Amino acid sequence: MNCTKYFIPKERVLDFSKCRYLGEIHQVIQQELELPEWYGQNLDALWDSITGIMYVPADITIIYKPETEGSQELAPEIRKIIDAFKEAAQEYNEITLHVEM
Repeated sequence: MNCTKYFIPKERVLDFSKCRYLGEIHQVIQQELELPEWYGQNLDALWDSITGIMYVPADITIIYKPETEGSQELAPEIRKIIDAFKEAAQEYNEITLHVEM
């Protein structure tokens, strides 16, 4: 009898297209990944959350199709966030990442 458990990845969509400020990006992350209130809203806290707090297995889709000038100005920060998710996906087999830009 095979007792191997199969877990269905929890699908998460992080859509940053309408975000105008960095704080809004982290609010989307906190809400969609169901992170605690004490989430630090910075890259270090994001890494700690991805690798230790977030529900896994996870299938994460990041959408960034800027709809405002403010959201276009966030491109460098969005890239850093995407890089953090990419690194975590490479290190941890329980995270799958899709990026739509």
